[in-house]
Amino acid sequence: MQDISVLTPPLLMCAAVLFAVGAFLRHEMNRKRPGDDDRADDDAQAPPAAGSQAAGKSAAGGSSVRDGDS
Repeated sequence: MQDISVLTPPLLMCAAVLFAVGAFLRHEMNRKRPGDDDRADDDAQAPPAAGSQAAGKSAAGGSSVRDGDS
């Protein structure tokens, strides 16, 4: 019985720390910044940056089918 009473304070501190870390992570992961919705819409319509290719185009010329091949 003495072993359990000796371990009680460290176990309580461990539980409190785990609870605090879990609450902090939940708060940070669910946090919504004021401009997040606007920024997501702007990124979808923005042209690709210089030097990058648009999605779905290959480096060889934009298409996987070559001219003359049907």
